[in-house]
Amino acid sequence: MSRSEAITLQSELDFFENHRLELVDRASGKYALVKGSELVGIFETETEAIRAGYQRFANDGFLVKQIVEADVPLKFTSFDLGV
Repeated sequence: MSRSEAITLQSELDFFENHRLELVDRASGKYALVKGSELVGIFETETEAIRAGYQRFANDGFLVKQIVEADVPLKFTSFDLGV
């Protein structure tokens, strides 16, 4: 897949960030399904949100993100590189 063919979710991420506080007030801890600049739905579990996304959009890109006040960055250590 070339860079131009890669799925980008920038509009979905922008929508989520612009509405994060409103979503936290409404459904903290649940999962948002976002397509473009539209909140498609809020789900109890990540699996339910992903399933709904595939049912509605098939292989077209969509975003499922947990509704929390701030994202916790994940850090991975590569033991192979000794980092």
